[in-house]
Amino acid sequence: MIALAIALAVQAHTVTLYRGADLPEDSRYWSCEDTTLSKSAPDASFGQGTLLTLSPDHKVLIRFGDLERAIGPRKRIVSAKLVLTVVQVEQAGTVTLKRFRGPWFEGGGISGEAPADAMNSTWSHQLFHGQKKIRWRNGGTEFTAPSSSAQVPVSQSARTIEFTGLENDVQQMYDRWYENYGWVIETNGKLSVESSQATSGRPRLIIETEPIGPAAGPDLSVTQISRTPEYPRFDPSGDAYVRISAEGQEAGVMQKPGNAGAKQWPSKGELVTYTATIKNVGDAPSSGFRYTWSKDWSEAAKGEVSRTLQPGESVQVEFRAPFDIVPNDHRLNPIRFTLTPSGPDAVEGNNALEIQAGALNLAIWVDETFYKMFAKEPNGMGSRAFEDWIQWQFRIWNEVLFRHSRFSFAPDGIRESTRIQRITIVPDGTLQGGVHVPNNQQDMRYDGDWGFDSSFGEAEKYIDSVRIRMDRALLHEMSHQIGLIDMYQMNVDPSMPDGSGGKVRLKVGDHVLTRGAIDPPNPLMGGGDTRNDLGLPRSLPTYIEDVPDPAYAHALYQRTDLYSATSAFALNANVGYRRGFFGEYLYSMPNVVIVRCLDRNGIPIQTGKLRFYQMKQGVIPDAPPVFEVDIANGTAFLPNRPTGLDQPFTTATGHTLKPNPFGPIDVVGTNGVFLVEIEYEGQREWSWLKAWQLVDAYARGNRQVAFVELRFNVTHRPIKPEDWARNKVVLDSANSSLESLNALVDGDPDTSYQADAEWIEIDIGRDRPIGEIVLLTNGDHDAVWNQFEILVYSTGQRLEQARTFAVEIDWQRTVRFQRDVDPANPSVWRVAYRALPQTVRFIRLVRKKGTSIRLSGIEIRETEPPR
Repeated sequence: MIALAIALAVQAHTVTLYRGADLPEDSRYWSCEDTTLSKSAPDASFGQGTLLTLSPDHKVLIRFGDLERAIGPRKRIVSAKLVLTVVQVEQAGTVTLKRFRGPWFEGGGISGEAPADAMNSTWSHQLFHGQKKIRWRNGGTEFTAPSSSAQVPVSQSARTIEFTGLENDVQQMYDRWYENYGWVIETNGKLSVESSQATSGRPRLIIETEPIGPAAGPDLSVTQISRTPEYPRFDPSGDAYVRISAEGQEAGVMQKPGNAGAKQWPSKGELVTYTATIKNVGDAPSSGFRYTWSKDWSEAAKGEVSRTLQPGESVQVEFRAPFDIVPNDHRLNPIRFTLTPSGPDAVEGNNALEIQAGALNLAIWVDETFYKMFAKEPNGMGSRAFEDWIQWQFRIWNEVLFRHSRFSFAPDGIRESTRIQRITIVPDGTLQGGVHVPNNQQDMRYDGDWGFDSSFGEAEKYIDSVRIRMDRALLHEMSHQIGLIDMYQMNVDPSMPDGSGGKVRLKVGDHVLTRGAIDPPNPLMGGGDTRNDLGLPRSLPTYIEDVPDPAYAHALYQRTDLYSATSAFALNANVGYRRGFFGEYLYSMPNVVIVRCLDRNGIPIQTGKLRFYQMKQGVIPDAPPVFEVDIANGTAFLPNRPTGLDQPFTTATGHTLKPNPFGPIDVVGTNGVFLVEIEYEGQREWSWLKAWQLVDAYARGNRQVAFVELRFNVTHRPIKPEDWARNKVVLDSANSSLESLNALVDGDPDTSYQADAEWIEIDIGRDRPIGEIVLLTNGDHDAVWNQFEILVYSTGQRLEQARTFAVEIDWQRTVRFQRDVDPANPSVWRVAYRALPQTVRFIRLVRKKGTSIRLSGIEIRETEPPR
């Protein structure tokens, strides 16, 4: 018994879930949803707010979904507790937690507004949406469990609220995802707590688990729900695309898609048939089952199947209903099939399946050997069936990637949905081509299809890597099937001075420019901006990189590993259209684009000249700029260049290719980048403008005129060449040796300084108008504090009077993409910090994040005197 107890203790595992939590060897966790329901504001939505309010007239709904992925398969919940962070207690009382038994929706409101295109739950409505409303009583009283799961007294000095003993609740939520509607929180006091959108203190579900044995015996699974009749999508083959060219750029435009005039959807009111396939994926005969069909969250049909199913045997159940969907929001018409086994059943999680009636439909193909390989070990659903795993991936796609990719124009996520129309097991050797389909020929009945071919690559190794995890690579490829492009095509890897190793070929003097622009990680499609701008003014520009500006310090404005804004816009803009198009959403740009020019600290650059070098076939060529513009009063108008078409052309999906700064836009993105040079006060510096930034501006509502800000690393007077740090006095907080400190100012990049220092300070001897500070690295370019500040102060001033010259918030990105590589010694990289000249004597680097620092030099230069 002691040995058994020790073994179980060793296998016990604790996971802490909150919105944005890291999961081991998997994508981050996003599926904590919460909202306040207010009796005094019965149709108000607070789902994106940072606070949750509790009182006799306010209740909170909270749910932790995606538990199978977060916890792993075949687990017993040993203990579970919910922890809330208290913001304020106005009146002490008892806080009660109860199970909630019906669907609800987090919504898109921040402070009470209920966006018309969001799925909002309010005090008076289970669903409050511009095109569909479902009422309930007093914040869902009819769905509230009669007994409490936990109660906690809360005093006015409380800092946290902990609901313990929730293991039975969480076990049921984990075992039956389709009954997981979370909890409702009520109180007789008055208080507020942090929400899942807060900057810190988000609700946490702390779960301790232990493994249970593999599933055995009969296992009934709802493997698919198909909808008939079927209709064709757009066909991009044949002569669908027309080649266009202008000003040296070429692109293809799908002007003549196949099936454009064909019926592509069932008509409103047309009788359609939904067919559920129920398969015994276990290893013993199963008894019959009772079943329920639901439509639009209401029970629609019931029945029973009494026959025995042998392992591998299946049966189908049909349900007929008039087709009636909200055409521009494919989240509002769910069709669900739920079975209740009459006898033993090994896994409960595959006893239900839900699709959206208007979802894009995809076909899945799998060859026999791959199918058998997959059954060797339990998958993320706890069974061994490939069908369960692929349906689980689609549920993650819909409920995590789609619903939690949120922006001002998509406040509660993407309005599209996907479903599997058909899973087909085929003989080995049947699947061919890049998407692994029979005869390498995609079927136009499906919005996309994908195959799993045992002969492709290391199939067994692949299966082992994704069996119990989100398959990001698969969902990336499936996103291509529904029209999204590889955003990484607009990433620019920096080159070395000889032009090797990157995408830049442009020479500055005798050597290639060594700058680059790779979007911050980790959007699903490889690029773009994942930060939620919902809390920002629409006119406030966004940047590829983070900037140290308090205007952007909003709790929602954080990077995710979900879809970028560009991809979310594409999917939302195309809701209601069948697939076949690819990347055409890049055509949606503002009519007028105005560039504001700033230095790296946000100070306007009033005059100067901009030169735009355009990517061509994926690289920045060594070619003249495609256009130049002058800066006047800090701004410049970008020209709308010809596309190669005589007049604007609107695709069948509603995106218009018209004259724009990029000219003929390649829908794959391979000409969608400008390297922008500024000529200003004797300096040449560089910034980047990407096509997706203009699409994002359009998506945010700036459709007529958009202001885009470009920041350049310049100072505001000409820089003099002399290095005033050379052989000057250096101190640091680590009391480093004179020899080590001198390596910073000896002018020799082959010597180096290294210390676990909190600050480094250089005294340049007397006050000078400093405009440039350069850090040199040699070899290990990451060995610098990742975040630091450069402070400056003058003779006679104290340190507390120091001013900020520059702030570094991500050295590892800066040193890769804003470095200047020494052509004579490519291991030496220089990173310059330039700002408005300040007359100072002392320059201090102060660590904000990091440990030790290793530098090969610091250079300090003054500018010409101010005018």
